This record gives sequence, C-alpha cells and structure tokens, in this order.
Amino acid sequence: MVNGERKVRLQDIAEKAGVSRAAVGHILNNSGLDCVRVSEKTRKKILKIAEELDYRPNRAAQRLRGMPTRLIGVLLDTVNLAVFSARLAAIEAEAHARSYRLMIGQVHHDADEIKTYLDDFTDHGMDVILCLFDVMQDTSPKLKKVFQKRKNIILHSSPILKSQPCIRVETSYAIKLLVDHLVERGRKRIALQLWSHSDLLMSIRSEAWKENASRRGLPVNNSLVWTNPEATQKPTSEAVDHCIQNLVLKNKADAIIASNDEWAVRIIQGLRRHGLSVPEDIAVTGYDNLDIADVIEPRLTTIDQCHATYAKEALNLVEESLAGPIPPSKRIRIIQPELVVREST
Repeated sequence: MVNGERKVRLQDIAEKAGVSRAAVGHILNNSGLDCVRVSEKTRKKILKIAEELDYRPNRAAQRLRGMPTRLIGVLLDTVNLAVFSARLAAIEAEAHARSYRLMIGQVHHDADEIKTYLDDFTDHGMDVILCLFDVMQDTSPKLKKVFQKRKNIILHSSPILKSQPCIRVETSYAIKLLVDHLVERGRKRIALQLWSHSDLLMSIRSEAWKENASRRGLPVNNSLVWTNPEATQKPTSEAVDHCIQNLVLKNKADAIIASNDEWAVRIIQGLRRHGLSVPEDIAVTGYDNLDIADVIEPRLTTIDQCHATYAKEALNLVEESLAGPIPPSKRIRIIQPELVVREST
C-alpha cells in the first residue's frame, strides 16, 4: 500500500524505478509483449520494488481489459471426499507450478447449487472451471440446462454437453486389470459390489465386469452383482453383511471387486466375522489406493487412479481452453489407471 491509503499501482512502481508504466506492466502483468523490451537488470529492479511495495494485480481491471486472471474455479464432490481431495491436492500442486490459483466449492448432485457456484465463479473472474464430481443419471438432464451456453468448463468423467472438454480415468480398463489379476490367481467366481444404480461410473464398471468375466470364461449373472440398496458410498455394517450373505454365502463368490477401498476394508472385516479368511477363502480388491489400503491386514490389492497424471492433463486442458476452441478429437483426455497388487488377493 502507498501511505497505507490505497493499493499500489503500476504507475507507483514505474516512478520509483524510473521506467515507463508500460515496462512495469510488461514485467508484472505480461502486457505489451510484442512492443516492450526490458533488460534483465531493469526486470529485477521492477520485481524488487513491486515486492517492497507489496504490489498485487488488480484482478477486476484485468478482467475488464480481457486479460486472464490465472484463477481456476473447482467444484468438488462432497461424497467420496477422500478420493476427490487427493485429486484436488494433485491439481493444486500442478496449478501452482504453472502460476494458477484455485477457488474451491463443494457440492453434491444439486443442480441449483451447481448453478449458484458457477455464477459465483464467473463473477469472481475464474478463467476456467473444473467440475470434479460424478454425474448421476437422474441429474444429467437438469445439468444440461445449467451448463448451456457456459464457456471454459471442464468436466470429470464424462461431458454433459458434447462441446465440453472432459478428463476421465479409464474405468473399464481398471476392471479389466482386476478381473485378469483375479483369474491369474485362480479365482473362478468373481463378484462385483456397486454402491449405486444411478452413478454412471457404476454402470460402466458393471458392463466392464460382464465383458471381461465373459472373455475369461467366467460365470456372468446378476446373482454375482450386488448393489447397495442404501445407495451410499460409505458402507454400514448392515449393508456389508447383506453383501456377504448374497455374494459369498448364497452365491459362492470366491472374489469380490469392491466399489472403493473403504468398502473393501469393511468387507474384509465382515468376512472375518463370518469365519472366512482373506485371501485364503475369498479374495478382495479395492479401488482408489487410499492410505487405508496399505494399513489393513492383509494389505489391499486396489486400483491407483494416478492423480498426478490426471492433474497434468487437467491443467493442459485449462491452458488449451484459454488458447481457443479445442478440436473435438482432443476434448476428451483419458488416464490409464494402474493395478497395485498386495496381499488381499
């Protein structure tokens, strides 16, 4: 601040440095790139004075001039928060490395709340908005109206509008990795646990399980798929017991692909209550490679969604969106997950 009364202006720095305002704007705001030349000595002098005066760019003025603010809005799902928080941490690190800052909101499948956040982000000058939430089948039609005519929106998993860029982890490939691994370990009745019928990713997992189990000559029938009637990602004791009763005790599954690591851990605990050992009697796999997967005994075989790679591609999409329309062939970025083999299989 100057005299503790007002924000420091480019002109204040220019006067103290003995250079033009254009030269200061070139160094601090990347303006005038084609017509302003500044020596390295002058650049260092400007940066030193800006730091001494505690200069901060006027974001509102930048927006009025059509300049990027280098601010990214992120809408984060409140369900499965451990996974999305880990992904967010990777995105924040990558954004920081590229000199972007994040503004974050949390929401869960509420179209009206999503619209409110999108409006807020736009009003605060976000260059791009990342929507890190799973799309439910029953909310997709409402979201199409919300996202209509909005620019620079990047979706997680699947686009809501055809024109939207999207980044996703290849779920079907993850299921292929798990099925192939379990078959190689001698499992012949591989079951699938899902948390909801309405989550699009759960539908993809179900189809991938059918395809890959059939490809490996394993039984494929509805009795080996159990979906949580409570439709929650967090397992309750009652739901876990119901899952084990149906898949293992009734339908003789010798392996269970759980919907996430937390479900897998609770299933392992439930199997112990029934006097069954993992992996001797039943193999169990998780999904997400959370810290808990390396703590439970036996340690959990699971899928790593490669958050660092995801973050790099997300920021690539951010920068490409700012540069202009992304060609249709490059709008969808796919991340290949990795199988992490531990003792539960």
